[in-house]
Amino acid sequence: MQEPGWPGLSDEELLVAVANTGHGEHDELADPPAMRAWWAALDAPADLGSVRPDTPEDLTTLRALRAVVRGLALRNNGVDIRVDPAGLDRLTLRPDLRGSPSLLAVGPDGLVRDVCAATVTALLRATARPGWPRFKACRGADCRWVFVDGSRNTSRRWCDMAACGNRAKSASFRVRHRASEAAG
Repeated sequence: MQEPGWPGLSDEELLVAVANTGHGEHDELADPPAMRAWWAALDAPADLGSVRPDTPEDLTTLRALRAVVRGLALRNNGVDIRVDPAGLDRLTLRPDLRGSPSLLAVGPDGLVRDVCAATVTALLRATARPGWPRFKACRGADCRWVFVDGSRNTSRRWCDMAACGNRAKSASFRVRHRASEAAG
């Protein structure tokens, strides 16, 4: 049984939602209005974090958390990558033991801080479950889309076999073909 994430998402769903906010040239964490639009699209409570406007530093912390989540998902997919938590130094959390244990942001209320606290909580709970290795990021160097591997043997490597998987296999074929031509 998965603990619920926030807002009403499973932990893995929240992690995927945060990790996939920046893909290609589009970044849903580019500025506070974009971040709030992304949050609203998740059908999240609109009144959260309305006490204090979010700052550029808050968004920098959330983008750093996104990079950590994506890096851990890449590791789960066999990509040797350094995950640097230094960007999370501004995030101060404390335990909340009311109901299901979680973390709360310390300091002035703000949506970004609340999202960060919920994401770290979801990350800690998800990594403690046996299904954690299924949380992956696409191996496509120009993709890195985060997904939950639903394959029977946990062998999925790409977000989409028809796109990223096909590109990777075609590139591998071309390298092998060139090598065999050069040798022969």
